[in-house]
Amino acid sequence: MKAKHLTLDDRKAIEEGINLRLSKTQIARSIGKDPSTVSKEIKKHRSLKPRNRFNHPVVCSLFCSCKRSPRLCSEKCPNYVEATCSFRDRSIGACNHCPKLPSCHLDRFFYNATRAHESYLFHLSDARLGVNLSEHERVLIAQIIYDPLRKGQSVYQVLHNHPEIQLSPKSLYTYIEGGVFKDFGIDNFILKRQVSMRARKKLKKRKEPINYDGHKYSDYQEFVMQNPSVPTTEMDTVYNQQDGPYIQTFIFQNTGLMIGFLQKEKTSEAMASTFSILQDMLGDDFDSLFSLVLTDRGTEFEKVSLFETDPVTGLSRTNIFYCDPQSPSQKPHVENNHNFVRNILPNGRNLKKLSQDDLNLMFSHINLVPRKKLAGKTPYDVFSFFYGEHVLEKLHIRPIEPDAVTLQPFLLKIE
Repeated sequence: MKAKHLTLDDRKAIEEGINLRLSKTQIARSIGKDPSTVSKEIKKHRSLKPRNRFNHPVVCSLFCSCKRSPRLCSEKCPNYVEATCSFRDRSIGACNHCPKLPSCHLDRFFYNATRAHESYLFHLSDARLGVNLSEHERVLIAQIIYDPLRKGQSVYQVLHNHPEIQLSPKSLYTYIEGGVFKDFGIDNFILKRQVSMRARKKLKKRKEPINYDGHKYSDYQEFVMQNPSVPTTEMDTVYNQQDGPYIQTFIFQNTGLMIGFLQKEKTSEAMASTFSILQDMLGDDFDSLFSLVLTDRGTEFEKVSLFETDPVTGLSRTNIFYCDPQSPSQKPHVENNHNFVRNILPNGRNLKKLSQDDLNLMFSHINLVPRKKLAGKTPYDVFSFFYGEHVLEKLHIRPIEPDAVTLQPFLLKIE
């Protein structure tokens, strides 16, 4: 009979034995089980009926021999010892049909076979549903994850910021998709939105401008081999309406930090003017961040000299290179990071009232998202380590509390 679950008949026999005031050993013999099995069953499924604390607030076993005044007797007394009952706590384990019940002032335990079997069946099925959480843990986790998920944070980001949740991202995804937290308003719809990209149109291959000679992607690869210590900054443009405004974006490959600048025109003159602004903002730090720039062959970047040459001094200020035609995968960092931008500024949203302060706020939130490729660190943390927080202040990127990071359109009030 070892390793066999107790049946309802077994539990009824246990209840009957308790009613007859039999010992656990006697009950175990009657159902062919080990006495420890009966002891565990009674202890696990018995129900508590607390004593009447109004008439008998204290039941100290030392009450009669205590030298203190009866008025000072309380459970906070250092000498307090809870009174025990050999039948309730050891021999039988429950108070069913106890002849002393009318005069007993202790807490009471009662065993009911039907309720015990229902509790057993519930926990048996619950353990096989794949949800390894107690009700208390489920409520606590839901309270922690609801607000960050509503703000557009990913499951990985939430778990990274809350190590007290002892779950893997895969397990939490499974629980959310399985409806474990549905009654708290947490379901598939609250998960971080996956940015949908429209199918790319087949474009006719343009004639390659002559001024790209010496600035092609192959030239970039050669430059990197000769100057391995020079970090690359990728540059691109994001916009929703053909007539603007336009967001000129930069991402620093070595740290993952992204910044952006608002442009009213999509021209080389407008985009190159940002470099002059950055020179004024950063001073000596400009060279360490913008000595090497990689971008695509958009018309707004085609005038090489405007970017590479300082219009005031006439000296070289950067080295700019261009990806091969229709090859966005050659600058994957800026392309992938645009997914965060699209979470906050989805396609179709009117950007006419967008300001530079809005962009600074948006990129501050984006740069506080932990990344797996940075070993759980945020781009803000890594950039600060390499270049210092004073450079971040110059770029108008500020720290955000982890749970306050928002990647949803309601972050910016621009409608």
